[in-house]
Amino acid sequence: MAYSSDSLDNILSHLSARVMNVIVDGCDARHLRFLMEFLAAWEKRPTCLAPIAYKWCSTISGVAGLEPRNDLLFQIQRRMMGHRNYSSAFSSTGPGLDLFRMGERSQPPTGFHPGLLLFRILQVGFRLVTPGRDQPALRLNHTPHHDLVFKRTLSSDDDEVIADGVCAWIADRDRMPAGSCVHHLATRVARDTPFSPRLRWMSMRLIERMWDNKLGVSELETVQLLNRLEVCMDDMDDKYKWIELLPDAICSQAGLKSLSIHYWHLLEQLLLTWSFPTTLLTRAVGLVGSLEEAEDREKLEIWMVLAWQFKGYRLGGTVNSEYLEHLKQATLKHLLRQPSALPRFEGLAESGKPPLDLCVALRRVCARARAEQSSLEPLLL
Repeated sequence: MAYSSDSLDNILSHLSARVMNVIVDGCDARHLRFLMEFLAAWEKRPTCLAPIAYKWCSTISGVAGLEPRNDLLFQIQRRMMGHRNYSSAFSSTGPGLDLFRMGERSQPPTGFHPGLLLFRILQVGFRLVTPGRDQPALRLNHTPHHDLVFKRTLSSDDDEVIADGVCAWIADRDRMPAGSCVHHLATRVARDTPFSPRLRWMSMRLIERMWDNKLGVSELETVQLLNRLEVCMDDMDDKYKWIELLPDAICSQAGLKSLSIHYWHLLEQLLLTWSFPTTLLTRAVGLVGSLEEAEDREKLEIWMVLAWQFKGYRLGGTVNSEYLEHLKQATLKHLLRQPSALPRFEGLAESGKPPLDLCVALRRVCARARAEQSSLEPLLL
């Protein structure tokens, strides 16, 4: 049976109000599990269910009074590990336990588990949502209780539950929750097991959305997440966004020390098609110095190849002589220490990829390096 948009909105509005009453009052909760099972089986459920489900999750957290280390769901889950009979597990938490809070209402029905209900509601709301550049942002009403929802969800052992939580975090890209989703993911990142395909996909969208919203996040945790994801070109929803964020990650203290070399090569691939953002001029120079100091020749070579192709070296139409001189000296020093790199830079100078005046300057650097190498070679008898 097909419903009009208005009819569906009215049905969902009525359903939402009824569920909210059940959560707050703690009565007739035995029906919630079956309702969520029914909604989860609805293969073409509309995305407008997501804000509704998000509200239900927040309300459960608020009514239960959840706290990170001493909350009702944690008590129930811990006791249930030693009980096969769910009814017995609930009764053991205390006489007259309410479904979501300590109270004097009714005994919870057998088989009902608030923690699992929370996960099921997130599944109903977000399992079919695919946040992306071309998808409209969902409008979610964030409250302080949502932090508790995410702490609960993102610490799950189930990657699909975690992916639901990440999806809920990024679905409203214009108003993401306060705090750092990457921080919540740190425990999952620390595990040895690979991410599920969906959690990996959601985590990549999270990285993209973080830079969109300019959120303050831990550099080290972000680098660790990137290293676990091993993002490739085909994984990117917005390649230009990665051209912005990868230099940010690379230039950070954590990135310079710990970011996988994979991402340096990935940035090199990206810049075959796209150019550096013009804001990276001073950072490009500074990073060369940092890599020289660290004596990381592999990364230094990649970065200098990129730096020679940087079209933002002009300021007000004139060549930034400081940038160019620094780049020439660093390249010459590298070529004298690493003679095997010379053909690569000579090929770059002849490729036409750098701007014309940079091609001329690079040819001169390569010629000088080759001349100095020749003068250092022992005379053949």
